[in-house]
Amino acid sequence: MRDVSNGMNDFYRRLLKDGYKSEDVQPALRQVERIVRMEQVKREIYSCTDCPLCTDGKGKVPGTGNTGTPFMIVGEGPGEDEEAWGLPLVGISGSLLTLILEKAGIKREKIYMTNVVKCRATDEKGKNRAPVHEEVATCGKYLQMELAIVKPAVVLALGKIALQFFFPDMKTMSGHRGNVYEYDGIKVIPTWHPAYVVRQHGESLEKAKREVWADLKKAIQCAKTD
Repeated sequence: MRDVSNGMNDFYRRLLKDGYKSEDVQPALRQVERIVRMEQVKREIYSCTDCPLCTDGKGKVPGTGNTGTPFMIVGEGPGEDEEAWGLPLVGISGSLLTLILEKAGIKREKIYMTNVVKCRATDEKGKNRAPVHEEVATCGKYLQMELAIVKPAVVLALGKIALQFFFPDMKTMSGHRGNVYEYDGIKVIPTWHPAYVVRQHGESLEKAKREVWADLKKAIQCAKTD
């Protein structure tokens, strides 16, 4: 298979030879390269057999969205609907997240969404469970690849599993939610996972909604000013 970098260099030389300007060619080829590299990551995910989740699950769920965005959202892992439909954050919690993004003036297709693990983690009864450390450690390499391709300015980390991927020593969301942290030059803002929000009622629901809204607005501002 042809190396992507060599291919882009060849395309660059050929387009310059045909009279196109370097300042026009470079951003176009960067965009093509991101798309190609992300497709390669997806193929690796679909063929992965590195942990039991790959064989126990019914489908793998890579990230999706704009590879040139400054804003990435990282969740925990796919649920039942995401597993069935092959896309991250499209179940009830993902629908709530999309609603919140729309209220903030952001189309979800304009940003990049993914999860820490790409296969659904279930218990002995087939119910969703949190991925364990070994599963995160094994599958986390794909998120690292996604981060390297997208190069976001800011990540909104949804829930404890996403927070701990970036900062393993942060054991709970309490005291960390809404703060801005630095990870390899990327601003990371932890917030409640929408699945947590939909489980709340009464004043707890209103409080969670206010907090997620404030965290999202902070992330948007970081993406604009970086």
